[in-house]
Amino acid sequence: MEPIALTLGQKFEIEKFSREIDDSNDLAALRSIAKELLVAWKQQQAASAWIMRQPEVL
Repeated sequence: MEPIALTLGQKFEIEKFSREIDDSNDLAALRSIAKELLVAWKQQQAASAWIMRQPEVL
């Protein structure tokens, strides 16, 4: 299985949002972003685990 790689567009999007986070002085907004990212991360883990449990169909 080959590793998952980010597309160039995804890399640019990461850079854009990283700069926005770096420029923010709003602690409440940063906390909110962190919590949203935590939920998205855990949802992605759950989705990946679900996919891995599915029987392989050939």
